[in-house]
Amino acid sequence: MFKKQNKPTETEVNNAITVPVITAEKPSQQEEQLNNTVIARESYFEGNLTATGKIYIYGEVQGNINAKEGVVKVMRNGLVNGNITSRELIIDGAVNGECKAESIDICEHAIINGALDYVTLSVKKGAVFTGQAQTSTKSDSNVIGLVTAPTSLTAKTSAAAEKVEPALSKKSS
Repeated sequence: MFKKQNKPTETEVNNAITVPVITAEKPSQQEEQLNNTVIARESYFEGNLTATGKIYIYGEVQGNINAKEGVVKVMRNGLVNGNITSRELIIDGAVNGECKAESIDICEHAIINGALDYVTLSVKKGAVFTGQAQTSTKSDSNVIGLVTAPTSLTAKTSAAAEKVEPALSKKSS
């Protein structure tokens, strides 16, 4: 138990096999911030905005915002006059236009005039929404499609069902 352990010889150390370990690293905070787009308070942006990461709107945007794989956040004093398309949309400011996203979260200070197209919707008490809302189905579904069964298979299953039904009726009586 307390014996002195023998140190491996130099040839044993050289024959050791090392296996590289691959780890999925989370992007650093600095790399993540490089994908952020910020329209600062008291700033005015005119034109269409397309981005891949997160978009924070503290000021005013006159035009469409497109971040299909990203997140758009219209902050409390933010204003967007145009359409917004994103994966996730969080509104706590004012939006005049059509909003299309998988997930739309409307916070208590939000004022929206226009149309919403969403998969999931959350509306907090105090929010104001004027317009149309439409749910859409998520396109990345795991269901590929339904195929009708061959007639020989349906005949076998219906015959099996006929055999089971009399057996069940005998047990219940």
